[in-house]
Amino acid sequence: MNNLSYGGIVTKIKAMEAGLISNEEYQTIAELESTADFIAFLKNRPAYNKIFNNYDEHKIHRGQAERVFINSLYLDFSKIYEFANLAQRKYLDLLFFRYEVNILKSCLQMVYTNTDGYDLGLFTSFFNRHSEINVTALAGSCSMEEYIHNLKDTQYYTLFSNLQNTAATSPFDYQMQLDIYYFKKSWRLKDKLLNGDNLKTITHCFGSEIDLLNILWLYRSKRFFSLRPADSYGYVIPLTYKLTRGKLMQLMETITTEEFISVIKTTYYKKLSPSLEDGSVETACQKLLAKLYKDNLSRFPASMSPVNYYLFYKQNEIRRLTTALECIRYKLGPQDTLKYVMP
Repeated sequence: MNNLSYGGIVTKIKAMEAGLISNEEYQTIAELESTADFIAFLKNRPAYNKIFNNYDEHKIHRGQAERVFINSLYLDFSKIYEFANLAQRKYLDLLFFRYEVNILKSCLQMVYTNTDGYDLGLFTSFFNRHSEINVTALAGSCSMEEYIHNLKDTQYYTLFSNLQNTAATSPFDYQMQLDIYYFKKSWRLKDKLLNGDNLKTITHCFGSEIDLLNILWLYRSKRFFSLRPADSYGYVIPLTYKLTRGKLMQLMETITTEEFISVIKTTYYKKLSPSLEDGSVETACQKLLAKLYKDNLSRFPASMSPVNYYLFYKQNEIRRLTTALECIRYKLGPQDTLKYVMP
């Protein structure tokens, strides 16, 4: 497609960018002293006003607020989707798949923490039109058996039923396998649904994210869990992009973090090695992805890359706000808060 096909949606994205939290506003947030002050601040922001409108900032608790934050991302997505044409919606359908999986993971976590009441708010109507899953039923599940039963007649039922008959009994196990399922299916679907620059940009984004997630998961397994190489195979996405299959196998076979870093230094991602050594690898991966998404804007201007970048940036905003709320909860000072919120 030519640039004219994307003129309208690019203009839409530029207008929505005005609602993003600025660096100056993060400075203000860092100086707030309570959850109530924080929610009151967000109520004055157009992107968050509607989702917090029915909540009393003096009564909402931290966990509740964190679950509401993400609805701002989902609402933005729905606005873009409704504006997009049929061809552009094929691209957005792949992104919606990711959001659906994230919602499944949130409901799954609630089974293990004995909490309920997951609320999609204003996103509920859109979600129900585009998804087969019943969020209310899932969030109200009292056991994994009930949770899996509530997935019947969806694409996820067989996955969870099969996992239930294995040693996968922790939320981590279920969530990991759900992520692997998502990436494997999306990697196949992108080639069927997309072409041209849209296929190139999503391949670049998905492929890089798969590589980085595999590096992160394997690194954590070596550093924190002393996972044996033989057990690593069940915790990686069986796909590769810039990280070759041979190098991925080498990483899985390492025993220590020192060996792991030594192998990383021989790969496309060798620039991550200093962050692996000093423990800042998650921040380094986020910065690498941010640069990748931004570079795609100039590489593929006549594509959905501006939408991709906006939604990635918005998701990072949600992560920053969640971190800021944690800092406020623990009474950190403004400078310390900013170190965590904007590393």
